[in-house]
Amino acid sequence: MKSTTKLVSLTLSLCLASLLGCAEPETLPPSPSPATESQEADLLKTGLAERIRIEGQEVDFQSLEQRQAHYNVPGVSVALMKNGQLAWTMQSGVKDFTTKLVIDEGTVFQAGSISKPAFAALLMKYRQDNPLDLNADVNTLLTSWRLPEHKWTGQEVVSLRRLLSHTAGTTVHGFPGYAAGEPVPTLQQVLEGKAPANTDAVVVDIQPGTQMRYSGGGTTLAQLTLQDVANESLPTMSQRLLFKPLGMTRSGFEQPISSDLSNNMATPYDGDGAPIKGGAHTYATLAAAGMWSTPSDMLKMVSGVRSAYLGQKTDWISQATAQEILTNNTPTNEAPNVGIGFFITMDENSEILGFGHGGADAGFMSQLYLELDTGNGYAIMTNGNNGTQLIRELEIRLKEALDVGYSEAEVKTLVPISQKELDKYIGTYVVTNPVNVEIVLREAKNGFVLNALPYIENERYFHEGEGRFFAKNGSSVHFESDDENGPVKTLVMDGNIRGVRKEFETSVLAQTSKE
Repeated sequence: MKSTTKLVSLTLSLCLASLLGCAEPETLPPSPSPATESQEADLLKTGLAERIRIEGQEVDFQSLEQRQAHYNVPGVSVALMKNGQLAWTMQSGVKDFTTKLVIDEGTVFQAGSISKPAFAALLMKYRQDNPLDLNADVNTLLTSWRLPEHKWTGQEVVSLRRLLSHTAGTTVHGFPGYAAGEPVPTLQQVLEGKAPANTDAVVVDIQPGTQMRYSGGGTTLAQLTLQDVANESLPTMSQRLLFKPLGMTRSGFEQPISSDLSNNMATPYDGDGAPIKGGAHTYATLAAAGMWSTPSDMLKMVSGVRSAYLGQKTDWISQATAQEILTNNTPTNEAPNVGIGFFITMDENSEILGFGHGGADAGFMSQLYLELDTGNGYAIMTNGNNGTQLIRELEIRLKEALDVGYSEAEVKTLVPISQKELDKYIGTYVVTNPVNVEIVLREAKNGFVLNALPYIENERYFHEGEGRFFAKNGSSVHFESDDENGPVKTLVMDGNIRGVRKEFETSVLAQTSKE
């Protein structure tokens, strides 16, 4: 989830709530006509382009179908909310390339990490109705497992509040899930990193409470804690505490998918447009990545939080609970800011603009966002690994055409580069981590064409000054040398992929082995 600047204070939250927080629902403007809704939905089917634009150059706008084909994304489902009410939905493409069955409003996708705020919301509903200390050491709540001691044991606690805001210092960013036919571990095996788990043990290696670091491992620990306290499974709790109260009839935490949802589910696809082998992965870590849902259902969840936050009468959670969900728990005002499960977007005056979360499972990419003041927002779900890029383009279009959200195209200026300067960079670079691949640069006007087959083919990069280059998809490349006037030896792509120039590869490897 992208987020902007600062944090809203609890005082401001309470002041806002006191101004808006009467028991009756707010007065809504007249609902748009069906014709207007259709016109708005149709706006998303045209006018899409990569998120980087070049000043002075004409933008190559394309249709949604063209962009889906470009990214090998079979299907996309969108729901738009206005004034806290579902306004319209729009679908494009198919659930499965083989059957050609089209996506419809009820088609379910894996929601990926949007499972985290959904889990956090149901935990807060449980805590509203039952004794549960969010600030207690989870080892005082757990009965089926125990978090190993760490450097700060006895000084700083690993609490549910910190686990749900990614400030507990726990490890393991995310989970790949388990393909069909693979054994699925228990939560305890996941936390211990023991077979058949395919991720490392979840440990505490940062002082709890000192910084925000995203941790699906922490959410998994929170899931086990709640299940121990409630003596109830997450799938059962989720129906009772979240899905049924909010009318989320096309959602569930069952893994593999339940029979009542499987009759209309999307098939996941990889970045090349091939189906994920064995179909949708099974996620043992339900709270971190295991929810199935639709865009409409996910908007019902965030609308319920918003309504309660503003003091509107709901039969789900209280205003105090909602305000706690949307109160920042990160130790600084620097983005990203996280409440209980949700990422929170703020303006420069520390006022909350909106909240949401992104999601990524094997073959499924999603995004959820709702503006606090207007009640306008959207949910987008796709069944392709390149769905994130398509979602970014749709978010830009939503902001441009309907003024919903915060995503805007970035405009860059081309900086001329001499032939002599460009020649310093052209060549072949060898990458050994995270994959073994050769990156080949071929000269082009004001930049180069990059190939890293089979991962990247003929991607155009443009010079933006000082030896830095960008692609229209947001990727970036710069170069390093041993000294200012020496030959270029290293390519750095997207900040963390490093390639050694082929003619220097042997000497660099030899030097590394000596060190």
